[in-house]
Amino acid sequence: MISAAASLTEDQWIEVLYNRFRIEVSQDRRPALHRAIGAYAQSIGEDNESLLAKALSRQLSAENWSKIIHLATNHETRFFRNRAIIDQLCNYAETFARPRVLSVGCSTGEEPYSIAIALAERGLANFKVHGIDVSEDCIATASEGIYKASEAIPSRYVKEVTNGHLRFYDWLKDFVTFSQHNVMSDRPIGFTNPSVIVTQNMLIYYRKEARHRILEGLALGLPIGGYLITGPSEDAGWKPTDLQRLPVPTASVFKRTQ
Repeated sequence: MISAAASLTEDQWIEVLYNRFRIEVSQDRRPALHRAIGAYAQSIGEDNESLLAKALSRQLSAENWSKIIHLATNHETRFFRNRAIIDQLCNYAETFARPRVLSVGCSTGEEPYSIAIALAERGLANFKVHGIDVSEDCIATASEGIYKASEAIPSRYVKEVTNGHLRFYDWLKDFVTFSQHNVMSDRPIGFTNPSVIVTQNMLIYYRKEARHRILEGLALGLPIGGYLITGPSEDAGWKPTDLQRLPVPTASVFKRTQ
C-alpha cells in the first residue's frame, strides 16, 4: 500500500513534469515512475523527497533533469516500426533535390536510421536525416549506432560488433545526425529547412493545447512544399491556416502551401 507521503511526492513529480515540460504521465505509469525516480535518487546519494525539493526550487542540474525526463517517457521503438508512414515519407522526400528529414522524438534512433535505409534503398544519395529527442541518454545511444541484431535491417548496412550487436557502417551514419532538444522550448532545433518532419508516438505525452503548440512550432521551420507527418490522430484536431491537410489514411499529413 502506498503511503500518503509517497502518494503526495508522486503527485508533485507529475505536477513538476507538466509545469516545466508539459509532459503528461498516464495514471498507470505513475507508480513505476515514482519508483524509478527513487532508485535514481539513491544512485546519486539523494532520496526522492530531497530530489523533488531541488526540482521545486529549480536547483536540479541539467544532467539530473535529463535523467528524470528519460525515466518519464516511454522509449519503446523498433526499426521500421510503421513501414506505411516511412514509405509515404520517402515518396514526399523524393520530390526534393536534397531531401532533409527531421525525426522528432526519435528515441534511441531506430526511426532516423530506418528512414535513411529506406531512402538509400530508393537510390537517393544526397539526403540528410536528423533526429531529436528530449532524452540525452537516448541521443547518446542513437549517436553510437550500435543495436541488437534485427532481421529488419538489411545486412549490407551493418557489421557485427560483438554478442549479437550490430553497428551501422560509417557511410550510412554520415547521412544521419542527432541532437538533444525539448520541443516545448523556444530554442532553435539547429536543423534548418526540413523537407519532411515526422513525429510518431511523441505527442501522446502532451495535452491537446501543448500538441498544437508543438506542431505550430515545427511547422514554422517548413519551407513551402514541405510536409509534416504525425501518427494517426496524434495532431488532436490541429487546424493550421497555412498548411493543407492531405487525405492519407495511415497518418496525419500536412503540406505547407504558403
